[in-house]
Amino acid sequence: MARTISLVIAHLALASAKTVRSPTPPMGWNSYNTWSCSPSEDKIKQSTEGLIALGLDKVGYNFVTVDCGWPSRDRDAEGRLQWNATLFPAGGKALGDFIHGLGLDYGLYSGAGYLQCGSTDLPASLGFEKLDAESFAEWGGDSLKYDNCYSTSKTTMVDSSSAESQSPARFQHMAAELEAVDREIQYYVCQWGIGTDVGTWASEIGTSWRISNDIYNAWRSIWRITNQVVPYFRHTKPGAFADMDMLIVGLNALSTEEERFHFGMWAINKSPLIIGAALDPNRLSRTSLEIISNKEIIAINQDSLAKQAQLVRRYTEEEWDVWIGELSGSRKVLGVANWKNNSQTVDVDLKSLGIASANTRDVWAAKDLGSISGAQKLNLAGHELRIWLLSDIVASAPLSSTTYYSATNASMSGSARVTSCPSGKCLPIGFKAGNIIEGASVTFANVSAKSSGKKLVGVDFVNYDYAFTTAWEFGDNVRNITVAVNGGKAKRWAFPLSGGNWDESGRLVIEADGFTQGMNNVVTFGAVGNAFAPDLVGFEVLE
Repeated sequence: MARTISLVIAHLALASAKTVRSPTPPMGWNSYNTWSCSPSEDKIKQSTEGLIALGLDKVGYNFVTVDCGWPSRDRDAEGRLQWNATLFPAGGKALGDFIHGLGLDYGLYSGAGYLQCGSTDLPASLGFEKLDAESFAEWGGDSLKYDNCYSTSKTTMVDSSSAESQSPARFQHMAAELEAVDREIQYYVCQWGIGTDVGTWASEIGTSWRISNDIYNAWRSIWRITNQVVPYFRHTKPGAFADMDMLIVGLNALSTEEERFHFGMWAINKSPLIIGAALDPNRLSRTSLEIISNKEIIAINQDSLAKQAQLVRRYTEEEWDVWIGELSGSRKVLGVANWKNNSQTVDVDLKSLGIASANTRDVWAAKDLGSISGAQKLNLAGHELRIWLLSDIVASAPLSSTTYYSATNASMSGSARVTSCPSGKCLPIGFKAGNIIEGASVTFANVSAKSSGKKLVGVDFVNYDYAFTTAWEFGDNVRNITVAVNGGKAKRWAFPLSGGNWDESGRLVIEADGFTQGMNNVVTFGAVGNAFAPDLVGFEVLE
């Protein structure tokens, strides 16, 4: 089986059992984004052959998955799943043989509920886990995408709030059954990132785990999912990858620049790269094919360190971010994301990122820039993600601070209150200021700065206001907060998710203006309108 390693799942206490993991993010094709829950034998074969004809197997795409809609309504007399004979006349085993015959792996689909997603009567695997795992193995399956619809009943397809829908137990059950069969099957958990600590438990049982509600054909879904993936760097490693959902490159949903941004952001965050467009040479544009075939971007995604990039700077009102990720060979990937609709020029100070100098390659431009250092001026197109590959890096002294300003020492106004957190949470102090809404503020006095002007401020925060039910509208996983220095104009900052629950903190580095030299600065955090701000742990001024 292509690109696999074996890792012991100690969590399931299966001392002699092994699960199969890809050491790098999975790459393949899935039927859902083009065919929804209406696949057929002909459609699957067409894209299987198309994957080969377009040369995508040569750059790493090595499996084909049949998503929802493949089974018959009824199990057989022994309770076994049956393929829909009208849609798949040759059956599942023959389809697997066809895919294997072209040198590709065979992906199957089911769910941890009573029925499959997108249906009202097609069976999923709840209550039949052992029998179904045996069937998947008998059909020659190499991977299983395991969804989360109908978790509590046969009448409610999407339930994201019940204990049953959020529990890991049903997914762990299928993991154990896959362990028991006499075939190596990779496990792709599709629990949607609901509930708490999903990265903790899902990374122990699956090659990948979905972190969000579905992607859809609009630019704003790229922003939403990007804000949701931020904290999963804690769990991403060889054999365990946060899944940002299937690619919409080639679906005529995004501009060319946006398709590059989308593919690049998924790649640097080590998401699986699962093509959703029909692999028909007559339907897939040459430009989209070039994007998903870009060997240098794919190499970043498939880097052996398997380390997710991290959001290291955000400029919310200016609408751009900076991301950095570690790569093998002491290299780094630097991503500068322009979320703005229009082009803009931005300045990136490498020294503030801990880089004195580096040999640099502009990956999308396929151009070597030579050795660079200091402040770099980048002219970015609207919705461009500039990706630089840095090598031969000379480190600069990291920015540091002399004082940590804890929420416990701040002045609260309005509804803002300080609460304690469980041991080891709300780092580094174990407390947080919350309930920051319209009319509330958290003010820190006697803040020190070595010089006047703009300063980088590392803000420790908690935000677990994940967008699931609001994902189809404008839910974006961020909470906004304002920062004002010495009574100056308050500036808005959009904080992504910080962790896997309401006590796991993250850090966002922002730039605040208005500091004066000395120890008499006042920094005030407040809400934006009538929406809650992230909970605030504290901050430090980085100089």
